[in-house]
Amino acid sequence: MPITTKSIQSNIQSRLLEMVESRHELIKHAQFLSGLGISVSDSRLYIGECFEAVSKNYLQNLCGKLSNQHAKGTPARVSLNSDLYRLISNRSRRESFAEQFWSHADGDLEADKALIEAYLAEVKFDAIANSINEQVESLEEKGLNMLAGKIIDRLNLKCERGYYEPYKKAGRVICQTWSVSYHDAYSKVNELTALMDAFSIIEKESGVSFGVAISEYISAVKSLSWSWEKIASRTVFGKGGHLEILCFKDKHEYRFSVQAFDALIAFLMINGEAEAADRIIEKTGLQEAA
Repeated sequence: MPITTKSIQSNIQSRLLEMVESRHELIKHAQFLSGLGISVSDSRLYIGECFEAVSKNYLQNLCGKLSNQHAKGTPARVSLNSDLYRLISNRSRRESFAEQFWSHADGDLEADKALIEAYLAEVKFDAIANSINEQVESLEEKGLNMLAGKIIDRLNLKCERGYYEPYKKAGRVICQTWSVSYHDAYSKVNELTALMDAFSIIEKESGVSFGVAISEYISAVKSLSWSWEKIASRTVFGKGGHLEILCFKDKHEYRFSVQAFDALIAFLMINGEAEAADRIIEKTGLQEAA
Protein backbone atom coordinates (compact mmCIF):
# COMPACT_ATOMS: atom_id res chain seq x y z
CA MET A 1 0.00 0.00 0.00
CA PRO A 2 1.46 3.39 -0.98
CA ILE A 3 2.46 5.84 1.73
CA THR A 4 0.06 8.78 1.75
CA THR A 5 0.66 12.46 2.35
CA LYS A 6 -2.07 12.42 4.98
CA SER A 7 -0.54 9.57 7.00
CA ILE A 8 2.89 11.20 7.09
CA GLN A 9 1.48 14.56 8.11
CA SER A 10 -0.77 13.04 10.77
CA ASN A 11 2.04 11.03 12.34
CA ILE A 12 4.43 13.96 12.44
CA GLN A 13 1.72 16.25 13.79
CA SER A 14 0.93 13.92 16.70
CA ARG A 15 4.61 13.57 17.53
CA LEU A 16 5.12 17.33 17.44
CA LEU A 17 2.23 17.80 19.85
CA GLU A 18 3.77 15.27 22.25
CA MET A 19 7.09 17.03 21.91
CA VAL A 20 5.87 20.56 22.68
CA GLU A 21 3.93 19.32 25.71
CA SER A 22 6.93 17.40 27.07
CA ARG A 23 9.27 20.28 26.29
CA HIS A 24 6.98 22.72 28.09
CA GLU A 25 6.94 20.50 31.19
CA LEU A 26 10.71 20.09 31.06
CA ILE A 27 11.24 23.84 31.02
CA LYS A 28 8.79 24.33 33.91
CA HIS A 29 10.54 21.71 36.04
CA ALA A 30 13.96 23.11 35.18
CA GLN A 31 12.83 26.56 36.27
CA PHE A 32 11.47 25.12 39.52
CA LEU A 33 14.75 23.35 40.25
CA SER A 34 16.67 26.48 39.41
CA GLY A 35 14.62 28.35 42.01
CA LEU A 36 15.76 25.78 44.56
CA GLY A 37 19.36 26.50 43.70
CA ILE A 38 19.91 23.56 41.36
CA SER A 39 21.50 24.39 38.02
CA VAL A 40 19.97 22.50 35.10
CA SER A 41 21.94 22.78 31.89
CA ASP A 42 20.44 22.65 28.39
CA SER A 43 16.88 22.89 29.68
CA ARG A 44 15.69 25.52 27.19
CA LEU A 45 15.69 23.52 23.98
CA TYR A 46 15.46 25.69 20.87
CA ILE A 47 12.01 24.90 19.55
CA GLY A 48 12.92 25.06 15.86
CA GLU A 49 15.58 22.38 16.29
CA CYS A 50 13.07 20.24 18.19
CA PHE A 51 10.57 20.44 15.33
CA GLU A 52 13.13 19.35 12.77
CA ALA A 53 14.53 16.61 15.01
CA VAL A 54 11.07 15.06 15.46
CA SER A 55 10.43 15.07 11.71
CA LYS A 56 13.87 13.65 10.96
CA ASN A 57 13.47 10.84 13.47
CA TYR A 58 10.03 9.82 12.20
CA LEU A 59 11.00 9.95 8.52
CA GLN A 60 14.28 8.09 9.00
CA ASN A 61 12.50 5.34 10.92
CA LEU A 62 9.83 5.14 8.23
CA CYS A 63 12.44 4.93 5.47
CA GLY A 64 14.32 2.24 7.41
CA LYS A 65 11.18 0.16 7.87
CA LEU A 66 10.26 0.41 4.19
CA SER A 67 13.82 -0.43 3.18
CA ASN A 68 13.73 -3.62 5.22
CA GLN A 69 10.37 -4.56 3.72
CA HIS A 70 11.13 -3.89 0.06
CA ALA A 71 14.90 -4.19 -0.52
CA LYS A 72 14.62 -8.01 -0.49
CA GLY A 73 18.06 -8.58 0.98
CA THR A 74 19.84 -6.01 -1.18
CA PRO A 75 21.69 -2.94 0.14
CA ALA A 76 19.25 -0.44 -1.39
CA ARG A 77 17.73 2.04 1.04
CA VAL A 78 14.94 4.61 0.90
CA SER A 79 16.24 8.08 1.71
CA LEU A 80 14.96 11.65 1.65
CA ASN A 81 16.34 15.09 0.93
CA SER A 82 16.37 16.79 4.33
CA ASP A 83 15.47 20.11 2.68
CA LEU A 84 11.91 18.80 2.48
CA TYR A 85 11.49 19.15 6.26
CA ARG A 86 14.49 21.18 7.49
CA LEU A 87 12.69 24.45 6.83
CA ILE A 88 13.82 26.49 9.82
CA SER A 89 17.56 25.95 10.16
CA ASN A 90 18.03 26.22 6.39
CA ARG A 91 16.63 29.77 6.30
CA SER A 92 17.89 33.12 7.40
CA ARG A 93 16.74 34.20 10.84
CA ARG A 94 15.41 37.37 9.26
CA GLU A 95 12.95 35.53 7.00
CA SER A 96 9.44 35.88 8.39
CA PHE A 97 8.83 32.13 8.60
CA ALA A 98 12.08 31.30 10.40
CA GLU A 99 11.98 34.43 12.56
CA GLN A 100 8.86 33.28 14.42
CA PHE A 101 10.81 30.24 15.67
CA TRP A 102 14.06 32.07 16.43
CA SER A 103 12.25 34.80 18.36
CA HIS A 104 9.81 32.45 20.09
CA ALA A 105 9.56 32.97 23.86
CA ASP A 106 9.12 29.87 26.00
CA GLY A 107 6.51 29.56 28.69
CA ASP A 108 3.28 29.64 26.69
CA LEU A 109 2.12 26.16 25.70
CA GLU A 110 -0.56 27.46 23.36
CA ALA A 111 2.01 29.56 21.53
CA ASP A 112 4.17 26.46 21.21
CA LYS A 113 1.26 24.53 19.72
CA ALA A 114 0.51 27.34 17.27
CA LEU A 115 3.96 26.89 15.78
CA ILE A 116 3.06 23.32 14.86
CA GLU A 117 0.53 24.51 12.29
CA ALA A 118 2.96 27.09 10.93
CA TYR A 119 5.64 24.44 10.50
CA LEU A 120 3.35 21.79 8.99
CA ALA A 121 2.08 24.29 6.43
CA GLU A 122 5.60 24.60 5.02
CA VAL A 123 6.71 20.95 5.05
CA LYS A 124 6.70 19.40 1.55
CA PHE A 125 4.52 16.43 2.43
CA ASP A 126 3.45 15.68 -1.16
CA ALA A 127 7.07 15.62 -2.29
CA ILE A 128 8.04 13.41 0.66
CA ALA A 129 5.30 10.86 -0.06
CA ASN A 130 6.00 10.86 -3.81
CA SER A 131 9.72 10.37 -3.26
CA ILE A 132 9.19 7.49 -0.85
CA ASN A 133 6.68 5.71 -3.11
CA GLU A 134 8.87 6.10 -6.21
CA GLN A 135 11.86 4.66 -4.39
CA VAL A 136 9.91 1.76 -2.89
CA GLU A 137 8.58 0.77 -6.30
CA SER A 138 12.07 0.31 -7.74
CA LEU A 139 14.00 -0.47 -4.57
CA GLU A 140 14.68 -4.16 -5.23
CA GLU A 141 15.80 -3.42 -8.79
CA LYS A 142 18.11 -0.68 -7.54
CA GLY A 143 19.50 -3.01 -4.88
CA LEU A 144 20.20 -5.77 -7.40
CA ASN A 145 21.99 -3.26 -9.62
CA MET A 146 24.07 -2.19 -6.62
CA LEU A 147 25.01 -5.79 -5.89
CA ALA A 148 25.98 -6.36 -9.53
CA GLY A 149 28.30 -3.37 -9.27
CA LYS A 150 29.79 -4.68 -6.02
CA ILE A 151 30.51 -8.03 -7.65
CA ILE A 152 32.42 -6.32 -10.45
CA ASP A 153 34.38 -4.11 -8.08
CA ARG A 154 35.22 -6.79 -5.52
CA LEU A 155 36.20 -9.44 -8.08
CA ASN A 156 38.12 -7.01 -10.33
CA LEU A 157 35.88 -7.74 -13.31
CA LYS A 158 36.28 -4.42 -15.08
CA CYS A 159 38.94 -6.02 -17.27
CA GLU A 160 41.06 -2.89 -17.02
CA ARG A 161 43.59 -3.91 -14.39
CA GLY A 162 46.16 -6.03 -16.20
CA TYR A 163 47.55 -8.62 -13.82
CA TYR A 164 44.33 -8.87 -11.84
CA GLU A 165 42.04 -9.57 -14.79
CA PRO A 166 39.93 -12.75 -14.64
CA TYR A 167 41.01 -15.76 -16.66
CA LYS A 168 40.10 -19.39 -17.22
CA LYS A 169 42.31 -22.30 -16.22
CA ALA A 170 41.82 -26.00 -15.60
CA GLY A 171 38.04 -25.77 -15.94
CA ARG A 172 37.62 -22.86 -13.55
CA VAL A 173 37.23 -19.12 -13.97
CA ILE A 174 39.69 -17.36 -11.68
CA CYS A 175 39.07 -13.87 -10.36
CA GLN A 176 42.10 -12.34 -8.65
CA THR A 177 41.78 -9.85 -5.80
CA TRP A 178 44.13 -8.16 -3.40
CA SER A 179 44.90 -9.97 -0.17
CA VAL A 180 43.22 -8.88 3.06
CA SER A 181 45.19 -8.04 6.18
CA TYR A 182 44.26 -7.22 9.76
CA HIS A 183 44.73 -3.52 9.03
CA ASP A 184 41.89 -3.34 6.48
CA ALA A 185 39.80 -6.26 7.74
CA TYR A 186 36.99 -4.11 9.18
CA SER A 187 36.19 -2.38 5.89
CA LYS A 188 36.68 -5.57 3.87
CA VAL A 189 34.19 -7.51 6.00
CA ASN A 190 31.45 -5.07 4.94
CA GLU A 191 32.40 -5.50 1.28
CA LEU A 192 32.56 -9.27 1.60
CA THR A 193 29.20 -9.43 3.36
CA ALA A 194 27.62 -7.57 0.42
CA LEU A 195 29.31 -10.05 -1.92
CA MET A 196 27.93 -12.97 0.10
CA ASP A 197 24.44 -11.45 -0.12
CA ALA A 198 24.84 -11.22 -3.89
CA PHE A 199 25.98 -14.84 -4.12
CA SER A 200 22.98 -15.90 -2.05
CA ILE A 201 20.60 -14.25 -4.50
CA ILE A 202 22.41 -15.80 -7.47
CA GLU A 203 22.11 -19.22 -5.83
CA LYS A 204 18.34 -18.81 -5.43
CA GLU A 205 17.89 -17.66 -9.01
CA SER A 206 20.16 -20.22 -10.65
CA GLY A 207 19.88 -23.24 -8.38
CA VAL A 208 23.70 -23.44 -8.26
CA SER A 209 25.12 -23.58 -4.74
CA PHE A 210 28.32 -21.61 -4.19
CA GLY A 211 28.96 -23.56 -1.02
CA VAL A 212 30.64 -22.36 2.17
CA ALA A 213 33.71 -20.64 0.72
CA ILE A 214 32.60 -17.03 1.18
CA SER A 215 31.21 -17.54 4.70
CA GLU A 216 34.37 -19.36 5.82
CA TYR A 217 36.50 -16.66 4.22
CA ILE A 218 34.63 -13.89 6.05
CA SER A 219 35.06 -15.75 9.34
CA ALA A 220 38.80 -16.01 8.72
CA VAL A 221 39.05 -12.30 7.94
CA LYS A 222 37.19 -11.45 11.14
CA SER A 223 39.68 -13.59 13.09
CA LEU A 224 42.76 -11.69 11.89
CA SER A 225 44.76 -9.98 14.62
CA TRP A 226 48.04 -8.21 15.29
CA SER A 227 49.71 -11.57 15.87
CA TRP A 228 48.12 -13.14 12.79
CA GLU A 229 47.82 -10.32 10.28
CA LYS A 230 47.16 -12.33 7.12
CA ILE A 231 45.45 -15.57 6.18
CA ALA A 232 48.11 -18.24 5.72
CA SER A 233 49.27 -18.72 2.15
CA ARG A 234 47.75 -21.72 0.34
CA THR A 235 44.67 -21.70 2.60
CA VAL A 236 41.63 -22.90 0.62
CA PHE A 237 38.03 -22.18 1.57
CA GLY A 238 35.19 -24.24 0.11
CA LYS A 239 37.51 -26.80 -1.50
CA GLY A 240 35.74 -28.88 -4.12
CA GLY A 241 32.67 -26.60 -4.28
CA HIS A 242 31.41 -24.47 -7.14
CA LEU A 243 33.38 -21.65 -5.53
CA GLU A 244 36.79 -22.00 -3.96
CA ILE A 245 38.73 -19.11 -2.43
CA LEU A 246 42.48 -19.68 -2.47
CA CYS A 247 44.78 -17.38 -0.50
CA PHE A 248 48.35 -16.48 -1.44
CA LYS A 249 50.71 -14.05 0.22
CA ASP A 250 49.91 -11.07 -2.00
CA LYS A 251 46.60 -12.03 -3.62
CA HIS A 252 43.44 -14.01 -3.02
CA GLU A 253 41.66 -15.87 -5.82
CA TYR A 254 37.99 -16.68 -6.28
CA ARG A 255 37.86 -19.85 -8.37
CA PHE A 256 34.45 -20.49 -9.88
CA SER A 257 33.24 -23.58 -11.68
CA VAL A 258 32.10 -22.68 -15.19
CA GLN A 259 28.53 -23.42 -14.12
CA ALA A 260 28.76 -21.02 -11.16
CA PHE A 261 30.45 -18.31 -13.21
CA ASP A 262 27.79 -18.62 -15.92
CA ALA A 263 25.18 -17.98 -13.21
CA LEU A 264 27.16 -14.95 -12.02
CA ILE A 265 27.42 -13.58 -15.56
CA ALA A 266 23.67 -14.06 -16.06
CA PHE A 267 23.05 -12.05 -12.87
CA LEU A 268 25.22 -9.21 -14.17
CA MET A 269 23.44 -9.29 -17.53
CA ILE A 270 20.01 -8.99 -15.96
CA ASN A 271 20.92 -6.38 -13.37
CA GLY A 272 22.37 -3.45 -15.24
CA GLU A 273 25.89 -4.66 -16.04
CA ALA A 274 25.40 -6.23 -19.48
CA GLU A 275 28.29 -4.32 -21.06
CA ALA A 276 30.65 -5.37 -18.29
CA ALA A 277 29.43 -8.97 -18.60
CA ASP A 278 30.14 -8.92 -22.36
CA ARG A 279 33.67 -7.67 -21.72
CA ILE A 280 34.25 -10.39 -19.13
CA ILE A 281 33.06 -13.09 -21.53
CA GLU A 282 35.25 -11.71 -24.29
CA LYS A 283 38.28 -11.35 -22.01
CA THR A 284 38.10 -14.78 -20.46
CA GLY A 285 36.77 -16.19 -23.74
CA LEU A 286 35.93 -17.97 -21.39
CA GLN A 287 39.44 -18.69 -22.85
CA GLU A 288 41.85 -21.26 -21.56
CA ALA A 289 44.85 -19.49 -20.06
CA ALA A 290 48.13 -20.32 -21.66
